[in-house]
Amino acid sequence: MRVSNSSRLIVLFILAAVAIAITIFFANSGLAAPPTDEGDSASQQDEAPSLESLTERIAVLEARVVDLEVHQDEIAAQGLAFPVFDTIAAVYLMDQVDIHALHERIHEGEGIMPGDAGQIKRLVLLLSAVEWPVELAEEGAALVGTLTQLSSALADDDLESAVPLAFAAHDEQHHFFGSVSDWFDRLYAPEEELEQEGQEGEEQPEGADDDDGD
Repeated sequence: MRVSNSSRLIVLFILAAVAIAITIFFANSGLAAPPTDEGDSASQQDEAPSLESLTERIAVLEARVVDLEVHQDEIAAQGLAFPVFDTIAAVYLMDQVDIHALHERIHEGEGIMPGDAGQIKRLVLLLSAVEWPVELAEEGAALVGTLTQLSSALADDDLESAVPLAFAAHDEQHHFFGSVSDWFDRLYAPEEELEQEGQEGEEQPEGADDDDGD
């Protein structure tokens, strides 16, 4: 588990407290030099914490560190919600840009319209800002690359290049939607269901590799 700077500081604080406590304990024990004044000796013995109280304090500090580590684990688990929201929101906004309609329009000879390039460019900026999950990062980057080329072709009024790029972008977008949907389903699927799917994938029926005919 990755420990934050605050956890390190608390651990160091505990170690320092233990060292000070041990120093105080031995300083006021029989190992220390006898005080010259009996009154001072009595007051020091009254003020010095006992070994039992020091042990209790250390136990309390250790419990606080454990609570902090548990709290950090909970924060890390909750942090997953932000990439999930970003991913779903980005896919939703991408769906609002009808790349398929754009491809059909320029493919059928209606030409590139003002605003086509800007619309795709804004989509590129949106998708580039998303921190995709590991399972989607490679496919998301490939889609951004295709859309970037499409935006440049539209801006240059390069219809010859824009037509195949629009087709490729729509095809990649369609597959990416499916990948996001599968990722989302696996993310929130019950653990029992995931284990069952894994077991079904490993099991193969007898004779599965045999030819159908005798």
